[in-house]
Amino acid sequence: MTTTQRRLLFVGHPDEAEISQWTSVRDLASQQGWATTRRFTPDLITCAIATDDVLGGVCTPAEASTLHAVTASSIPCMRAGDALVQLFARGDVADAPA
Repeated sequence: MTTTQRRLLFVGHPDEAEISQWTSVRDLASQQGWATTRRFTPDLITCAIATDDVLGGVCTPAEASTLHAVTASSIPCMRAGDALVQLFARGDVADAPA
């Protein structure tokens, strides 16, 4: 029996205002048994975290392509602050988007 590990994709490079939230999300994800990555692999990503710049279209072509692939795959994508509330607020990832 194989268990699928939840994977959290990080897209972009956080600015000074975002770095502490990204660090918190990465740390909480690790504590909850999530794998984190910066490489988009179809069918392996549970949720994506993107910077405000990436979400606003101020990004590299590679970041835009990754965001497009995430969206096209119907994978939830959010800011780090939203992930702290939606994915980790209760310390329970059972209700997180799958």
